[in-house]
Amino acid sequence: MTGISNLGQALDQISRLKSQQITLDNFSTQIATGKKTQQFSGLGGDVLKSQRARADLNSIDQYSTNISNGQRRMQLMINSIEQISAQANTLTGAMTSVQGGDLPNFETTQQLATDVYDFIIDLINTKDGDRYLFAGSDSGVKPIDDKGQFDAYLGEFVPNENTTDPLPNTVESGFLGDWGSGRITTDEFIDAYSNVNENALGYSESLVSGTSGEVRIRVDENSDFDYTLLGNSPGMKDLVIALGVLKNMPKPENSPGALNDPTAINAGEDIGPFPSAEKQEAFFAVANDLQQKINAAVDQLEREEYRLALVEAQTEVVKEQYTYQTNYLQSIIGDVEDIDLTETVAKLQQAQIGLEASFSVTALLADLSLVNFLR
Repeated sequence: MTGISNLGQALDQISRLKSQQITLDNFSTQIATGKKTQQFSGLGGDVLKSQRARADLNSIDQYSTNISNGQRRMQLMINSIEQISAQANTLTGAMTSVQGGDLPNFETTQQLATDVYDFIIDLINTKDGDRYLFAGSDSGVKPIDDKGQFDAYLGEFVPNENTTDPLPNTVESGFLGDWGSGRITTDEFIDAYSNVNENALGYSESLVSGTSGEVRIRVDENSDFDYTLLGNSPGMKDLVIALGVLKNMPKPENSPGALNDPTAINAGEDIGPFPSAEKQEAFFAVANDLQQKINAAVDQLEREEYRLALVEAQTEVVKEQYTYQTNYLQSIIGDVEDIDLTETVAKLQQAQIGLEASFSVTALLADLSLVNFLR
C-alpha cells in the first residue's frame, strides 16, 4: 500500500529547492566577480598558496612605490643640476676674456652673476611636495636661506675717485674693504672667501653641523640605494661663493688690492693714473680664481649627476624584476582564486535546468490529490 504525506514531501522539496538556489547563486556570484569564492576559507587546501602570494605581492607593491618615488625625486635633482650647470656655463662664457687680462662690460657680467646666483639658490631649494631634495634627511628645512649674510660678510669697497677732494669719502667694510684698502693681500682675500663659514652663506644648521643624514630608497627587505646630495656639497657651495663674490666686486676701474702711490695710507690719498698695473693684476687674480672655482664646481656637479643617474638605473633594474615577479604572483593567485568562465557558465545553465525541473515537481506536488494520484 502506498502512503502519501504531503507535509513530508513538501519539506523535502523545499530543502532541495534551497540547496539548488544556493548553488545557482554561487555560480552567479562567481561569474559576476570572476572568483571562485568570496572568502579564503572557500579555497580549501589552496588557501595558504593564495595568502602567501598576496603577501609577497603587497610587499612588492610597497617597494615598487618606494622606487617610483625615489626615481621621481632623483629626476628632479638631476634636472636641477643640469640647470645649475647650464647657468654657470653661461656665466663662464661671459668671463672667457678674463684669462687674457681683460673683462669688458663688467657691469653686465655682474648683473648676470646676480641673476644666476638667485636662480641657483632657488634650485638648491628644489622641492618634491613638502620635501627639500638637497637637504638630506632633514627634508623639512630649506637647505639655504639667503638673507644677505654673505653680502654682509664680504662688505664693500667704493673708493673716492676724485683725487682733488681732500676727504677720502671711501666706503669700505668687511673683507672687500680690507682688500681694497690694502690691509690684506689678494691671497688673503681669496683665502677669506674660499673658507667662509657655511652659516655666512645661509645654509641650514643641520647641513652646517653635518647632522642631516642620508637619503635612501628601500628596494627590498635587505637592500637600499643612497641618492643623497646635499646643498652644501663642494660643487654647489663653491658656486654660491664664486657668484656671491663676483656680484659684489668693485668694477675694474676701482680695482682694489694695491695703491698707485706707495706712500698713501688709504685709497682716498692715492694718486693717478687709475687703475695701476698692480691693481689690475689684483683684480684679475680674483676674477681668474672665481672662474676656476665655477669651472671646478660644474665638473663636480656633473660627477654628482652621473652618480645619481647610475643609482636611478640600478633602481630601474629592480623595478623591472618586480614587474616579472608581479606577473608570476598574479598568475598563482589567478590559478587558485579565479574561475574558468566557460565551465562556470555551463554549470550555471545546468543548475538553472535542475531548478526549473524542481519547480515543476513542486507545482505538481502542490496539486496532488487522491484522484490525481490514482490517475
